[in-house]
Amino acid sequence: MNDKESAPCVGPTGATLGSCLLDSSLIVTTTTELYNIKLVNCGDYTQVYYINEKKSKKVKKDKEINIKKINTDNLRNNTNTITTNNIETKNIDFKNIMRSKLECQRLAKANASEWSTFITLTIAENITDINRANKKLRYFIDKIKRIYKNLKYICIPEFQKRGAVHYHMLTNIKIDDTRFIYKQEDKENFKHIKYWNEGFTKVDNLEKDIKKIIGYISKYMTKDADNRLFNHHRYFYSRNLEQPKVSYLNLDIPKHLEFYNKIINNKSIIYNNTYKNFYNDDLIEFKEFL
Repeated sequence: MNDKESAPCVGPTGATLGSCLLDSSLIVTTTTELYNIKLVNCGDYTQVYYINEKKSKKVKKDKEINIKKINTDNLRNNTNTITTNNIETKNIDFKNIMRSKLECQRLAKANASEWSTFITLTIAENITDINRANKKLRYFIDKIKRIYKNLKYICIPEFQKRGAVHYHMLTNIKIDDTRFIYKQEDKENFKHIKYWNEGFTKVDNLEKDIKKIIGYISKYMTKDADNRLFNHHRYFYSRNLEQPKVSYLNLDIPKHLEFYNKIINNKSIIYNNTYKNFYNDDLIEFKEFL
């Protein structure tokens, strides 16, 4: 028999395959824990969902408070559910649109201190193909980033009435940054952004006005969002943004209660509402703190 064929399988530390399979340190142990609070930390903003009946969630055994990042960069509509019921399909789409809108708002709030301008980009050519339009957007962003490597943005695509794609962007580009912003003597006396050669542009100064910021997002990510975005990103964002963090807490556990009190300490309630869960009709109380 060939020596290579008879040799045991050896791992990177010199352990055989058999011993690796039996090594308990390589096994990730999970357990089910109960929670009655879902807390979303968005920088200065904190959103808390109070659940009447405790829910269960699988977590790593050694993790006392489960905190995860929201992966909005890969957020898409749910296309895994196939149904012949048109009403059910519309309900699924509505839920995903509202979830996208909510998570986009959270991302904007988590980076509220960064936003300086709101930019509109239109395409003169009647491009209705979202993939083709997105390539033009990426080319534009790449040109900006060659000069401004710390560019931060959230970008929302939308269809105009004529069918053409256009974009709305929150950015950290200052309104007086002449590398990118210029003033054109047109009848509206608008400010515009350089490097977008596809059509009309408009730049609005936000001045860190969070109400205006969230208002823009709510306006362009509505429940009536166009189904042509189905199975496409409803928004894009730069990877250098601060991410909202989600914690699942059981307030009967002293350390969880301590963590909860630490987060909301010295914050005031700015919004309060009670509603039914989309998925199971559970009654949930929602509070937002600032």
